[in-house]
Amino acid sequence: MPTGIYKRQPITDKHRKKLSISATGRKLSKETKIKISKAHKGMAGYWKGKKMPIELNKRKSKWMTGKVGYWKNKKRPEIGGKNSNFWKGGICPENMKIRTSIEYKLWRKAVFERDNFTCIWCGQKGGNLNADHIKPFALFPELRFAIDNGRTLCEDCHRKTPSYLNRWFSE
Repeated sequence: MPTGIYKRQPITDKHRKKLSISATGRKLSKETKIKISKAHKGMAGYWKGKKMPIELNKRKSKWMTGKVGYWKNKKRPEIGGKNSNFWKGGICPENMKIRTSIEYKLWRKAVFERDNFTCIWCGQKGGNLNADHIKPFALFPELRFAIDNGRTLCEDCHRKTPSYLNRWFSE
């Protein structure tokens, strides 16, 4: 007995009748009928391990090529960028623009060098260090790149600050 498209449950006779009624009167183009017939013939199994004709090989997928993980670590230009469902016209959050800017990277490096790559609270040298803003980044935009508004903290000490993960908003 065939299974449903989305759920792996058998299609009941009642459901089959509803599908038949909903399809009544629907006109399909010749091209659509050909596509449906090919899908019903099981193209996935038929072309596995065989070389496909060029006209069918325009859009490769793992079942057509027989390769598992074919698209893994590969760019998909047809669904990326402007073609993506999540495209918002090329806008980028202000915060992300600033934190990936050269000025911000230079500010971090200057803070680390000033503090000699050492946590100013516990004295840990090296490791996972964070350049922390003393006055929060979001509240004081004029002090974002001021070196005297930065301090070097290790990961543990940074978590103890009152502004870590926007705690000052919830208080």
